[in-house]
Amino acid sequence: MIARIRGLVIGYETGSVIVEAGGIGYRIRVPESVLTSITKDDEIILYTELIIRQDLMQLYGFYTPEETEMFRLLISVSHIGPQTGLAIISRLSLPEICDAISSKKPEILSQVQGLGKKGAERIILELQKKVSELKIQYPQTPTSSTKIQDAVLALLSLGYSREEAMGALERSALDTETVSSSELVREALVFLRKK
Repeated sequence: MIARIRGLVIGYETGSVIVEAGGIGYRIRVPESVLTSITKDDEIILYTELIIRQDLMQLYGFYTPEETEMFRLLISVSHIGPQTGLAIISRLSLPEICDAISSKKPEILSQVQGLGKKGAERIILELQKKVSELKIQYPQTPTSSTKIQDAVLALLSLGYSREEAMGALERSALDTETVSSSELVREALVFLRKK
């Protein structure tokens, strides 16, 4: 029904971003990779999936069609709901999810909060063939945006706000193409501890 939204970020809250498009503000549930890379008044494009339940209508948004397709696959598994599907995509990259499923490694999937071993095994059982048929190309090395997202997540886990984390990383003099995300975190912490 709603496949893609392009608009301005007018706000965000835990787990969601509010995007204004065509004069309408859409509240969209998104993975951490989206939340850690946006600021207010950014223009954003999200590929979306509308979930309609008896008592709820909720939009879920992702940066790529591949993430959206993986989300659809995950929630097609019995007893795996949208929140768990979103948590998996927030915690693991698409290559990690595909590898865990195709290599039958439930211990990787069960790292996700709220997903136990039985749920992980069910995902592998029901999606192994479907994942092997996906035609998704992944970069072999982390991009600078992925490193920044990882660094922001690390800073959030240390108790800093998203604004503090993004501000510190923007002031970093390091080249994001050549350094690791852990080096970005160290540099950001130097700035944050001076405040």
